[in-house]
Amino acid sequence: MRKFLIMAVAAAVAVAGFSVVATADEGVAGTSWDFELNPSKTGKPAASHSIGKPAKKGDDGKYIAPKKQIFGFPKGSSVNTKALPRCKLTPSEVGGGEQCPKKTLLGDGSANVIVGQSATNDGTELVAEFEAYNQKNKILFIFQTCGEKDGAPTGPGTGEDCQPAGPPNIVVGTWKDYKTFPKLHVPTPQSLLDIGVIIIRFELFTDKHTKTVKRNGRRVLISYVLTPKKCTRGKWKTFDKANYVDRTKQTIKDVTLCKK
Repeated sequence: MRKFLIMAVAAAVAVAGFSVVATADEGVAGTSWDFELNPSKTGKPAASHSIGKPAKKGDDGKYIAPKKQIFGFPKGSSVNTKALPRCKLTPSEVGGGEQCPKKTLLGDGSANVIVGQSATNDGTELVAEFEAYNQKNKILFIFQTCGEKDGAPTGPGTGEDCQPAGPPNIVVGTWKDYKTFPKLHVPTPQSLLDIGVIIIRFELFTDKHTKTVKRNGRRVLISYVLTPKKCTRGKWKTFDKANYVDRTKQTIKDVTLCKK
């Protein structure tokens, strides 16, 4: 839930060596994190909608990429990657052109990516198609940057199908504590940092995925995401904890309204 409330002190101490905790869904230097579960009722299989601006903008106008992010789901929720088929391809195989089966798709969206940033180059901003595929206790994220067609941009928001601009960029997230307090650990591949590829915004929609399985002779419904059984004070809390390449840190907190 967007609240547009930022602590002034957070911006004041956002210098090398400091760890900043933002109290709303916006962090320092243009970063932000918004997350919602739908439905927002307790104990229900749910879809999700997330919007993130993970890269900070430095005083020189260049973006500072996160080296690693941890996205925290509401405490008491759970994630079960058995709820739909899993893609068994490696990041190298996907980067080389192999495609995960459509039945393993968790969700999709769009992104804005800076390509080719360096000490002497601000890089070029491109839009990208964004897909997320299910793996065993992991998510495989694919960012396909889109180039031009007949001198005009293509991809999300342009009205033209994406014309791939180079190979896809692959990022892998790993679930921790997924049964009681899911946290998705997402390191930025060093290969992307080395060539100046920086994700500055992403929006991801995941569908509600469920499956019926047999346990002890009974049929049980499992869900990829299950909302918490409690709704304390009408809200669930989530966060984005980022460690940046300049050795600064921050945690952006967000609140989603919920009901029993």
